[in-house]
Amino acid sequence: MEIFLQACVNGLLIGGFYSLMGMGQNIIFGVMKIINFCHGEMLMIGMYLTFVFNSYFGMDPYLSIPLVVVIMFALGALIQHTLITPSLGTKSFTNLLFLTVGLGMLFQNLALVIFSPNYRTITTSYSSKTLSFGPVTMSLPKMISFIGLIIVTVALFWFLKYTPTGKKIRAVSQNPIGAEVVGINTKRIYIITYGLGCALAGIAGALLTLFYMVYPMVGASFSFKALIVVVVGGFGSIQGAFFAGIFLGLLETLSSLIVGPTYRDLTVFVTFIVILVVRQVIKLRRR
Repeated sequence: MEIFLQACVNGLLIGGFYSLMGMGQNIIFGVMKIINFCHGEMLMIGMYLTFVFNSYFGMDPYLSIPLVVVIMFALGALIQHTLITPSLGTKSFTNLLFLTVGLGMLFQNLALVIFSPNYRTITTSYSSKTLSFGPVTMSLPKMISFIGLIIVTVALFWFLKYTPTGKKIRAVSQNPIGAEVVGINTKRIYIITYGLGCALAGIAGALLTLFYMVYPMVGASFSFKALIVVVVGGFGSIQGAFFAGIFLGLLETLSSLIVGPTYRDLTVFVTFIVILVVRQVIKLRRR
């Protein structure tokens, strides 16, 4: 039972990262109807920014998060304004697919050139500290990161529901033509949305650095898991992405415990396929 509870806690933690990545991906898809295939590389950039701030400027990884958010938002806004907005005019999914995939490859190779393929880590005075909650033990960095994930998630829901900009994002997501009719600048909302999605990926990367290796290809696995979260949770559904991410994290850790870590990814893929098939069957029966 103690091992089971520990696995559940670890699953909730990694599921929180999947949720944050999935929500960032879903915000972009919900507004612009595109899948950002370089979303994992945005997490990688956030991790390297945190590493640079810590290694060269002595900043605590958690204190560097505001700077990471600003830089990632600016990077996302720049990419949207200069590259994605012109591609949206072509109304070609293929163009956007190759554009985002190409950006991902570009960022990976830039990281290889600048930082080399070596694995990097961040060590602080509290990296090895642990907290015990009955039979469950969690490292202090993981606990802080989990609390940070919850705060960011609550803030995101509040932003989308109550702020004027959040309401405009929801309006453009539901009906972009109607939003333009009532005076909403959809191009500006596209820029803000893509910047917000990149900022969320950057936050996930910054929170991940204290207990995860930093290397150029680190975003690939998270990008694929974020895509699974988006599909399972529903395209454009922020709430669905949140719960799907938690479910995916629990599924990974519990499958590692029950069937072994060797078959963890296999279990995830099989479950993913089963969910898609069941969902399609339900849709056909409703018709």
